[in-house]
Amino acid sequence: MARRPSPSLVDREEALLATQREILSEVSRLRREEAYLDLKVRQAREQVRYYEGLLGLLRRDWGKIPGLSDLVRKLG
Repeated sequence: MARRPSPSLVDREEALLATQREILSEVSRLRREEAYLDLKVRQAREQVRYYEGLLGLLRRDWGKIPGLSDLVRKLG
């Protein structure tokens, strides 16, 4: 059996540098994705606060604390 020649030091260095570039690119992509998801979570929280505020107004305006099914029935 013939032995496969071991990669030269230069080849190994080039392979490691290519891997490093790929990893840095992936880290950058993941940071952008994280920022996007953070934005979406903030927007969702704002929407929840908005709708909770509307529920509070409806409860106050209708004079009692109706259940969610009552609110939906009255709005529909």
